[in-house]
Amino acid sequence: MLEKMKATFSKGNVWCEADSMVIAAFAEKDGDCLIKDREYYLFDTGLQTAFLILRATELGLVAHPIAGYSPQLVREILGIPDTMQVITLVNVGKHSETISPALSPKQVEQETHRPERLPLEQVAFFNRYPAPAPEGSIA
Repeated sequence: MLEKMKATFSKGNVWCEADSMVIAAFAEKDGDCLIKDREYYLFDTGLQTAFLILRATELGLVAHPIAGYSPQLVREILGIPDTMQVITLVNVGKHSETISPALSPKQVEQETHRPERLPLEQVAFFNRYPAPAPEGSIA
């Protein structure tokens, strides 16, 4: 099945071909709580995927979700019905001490030099989006 899944990866994800496991995270809209226009299945599947990644990390593995794949081909290979949305693939493997030669120069840069995190005020807001500048501050 791993060999078949290789065909689903985009060209930029050739590095995924060395993974030990590929987990397809998928869900059905009607399989979860629907309240008016809120579709919780996406949130719930995201939470479950995050916990799966945390558990893999606890076990000493590397679990990496990707967006570069063909959802339709994943459905065909795994027999997932069209009523299900393939949300992500999570590639799992052991950490390597060496950089894969399959990575592009840009990917090598991203693996070896993590970007700085955005400041809190750019990702969290107080009362409103965007939050007004606190009194007395220079905006």
